[in-house]
Amino acid sequence: MSMKMKNISLLVSALGVSLCVSAHGSDFGGTARGFYDVGVQRFRDGDYTKASFDFECASFYKNDGTVSIDSIQYMKKLSLFCKSHKDSGDVFYDERKYKLAFEQFSIVSQNNQYDHQCRRMMSVCLDKSRRAFENMVMIETGHYSMGRNDGPANEQPCRVVFLDSYYIDKTEVTNAEFVVFLNVFGEESKDGKKFIFTDRNNCHIDYDAETGWYSVEEGFEEYPALGVTWYGASKYASWVKKSLPTEAQWEIAFGDADKHYDDAEESYYHGVREGNPNEYGIYGMADNGREWVEDSYSETAYSCSDDLHNPIQHEEFEYKSIRGGRTMDDDFNPKTFRDFEPADNNTCGNIGFRCVKNITHNR
Repeated sequence: MSMKMKNISLLVSALGVSLCVSAHGSDFGGTARGFYDVGVQRFRDGDYTKASFDFECASFYKNDGTVSIDSIQYMKKLSLFCKSHKDSGDVFYDERKYKLAFEQFSIVSQNNQYDHQCRRMMSVCLDKSRRAFENMVMIETGHYSMGRNDGPANEQPCRVVFLDSYYIDKTEVTNAEFVVFLNVFGEESKDGKKFIFTDRNNCHIDYDAETGWYSVEEGFEEYPALGVTWYGASKYASWVKKSLPTEAQWEIAFGDADKHYDDAEESYYHGVREGNPNEYGIYGMADNGREWVEDSYSETAYSCSDDLHNPIQHEEFEYKSIRGGRTMDDDFNPKTFRDFEPADNNTCGNIGFRCVKNITHNR
């Protein structure tokens, strides 16, 4: 090493020692062991940033013989490793990706059993992952009949489709749930897409211009959130780490059309758990408003599409499909009835939605 490089190295080392002493005071006796022991304690406490700094400080005294350089380097690398995974866990948690967050916190816990905060976050993530399915039922993988051979042309023909298993909400998203979303994102996206029309007759969410706060009219907390646009429904579903059901998923989850329609509430709008659930335990698919689904609307989707495996209309059309609700038509079938609405509108104010969580993706 040249004299110049050696002097630079000595200067850096001196600066490092000065920073370490400044940060810790003079109680360490200027030994690698002093900094190392503090680093170990901070590592156990889960403060990996400070721990890695302590081990760096210990390395400046690596030749004093109080602790091996291999031990110092190992603990420094382990501290940085745990910090990286803990930070990733925090990011996934903030994004509501609780399973991924749990995996990251678990890696940290495997390397530091004393990190109680990390172990607590594992329990929180596990609990939240389980809760995500509390208000959902699973529809098993299988072949199902979709559509019918009589009635309107847009519901024909009856065909057999294959669906991978998925979870679907037992109830529509409520006003109480959607208002939380509005108080986070507001009622339109950054590019001006409306999420909800609060001036629609059936919308029971109010906006206070003075406080900038959304609230639910008293007594309507557990009613379905209506007046929502497709963009609002899709954004909400993404926010809770779910998605809107496809037309196929919605129709299959409807169950027995005759029985379900007979059990529908006489009052068209009501609390999401009022009335009788269908055979899957799902409420309100034959009444309580209509529901957005993922698909773009096509009049000939059933008759012209060859996609029979998890079918979905991907094309970006102006109109999005709507399912459910009631009409006075003689040939009305609540299970197969299809309608449409512009994605950025909710003309009648009677459209809500529910979400699904896909288990497998083989599209």
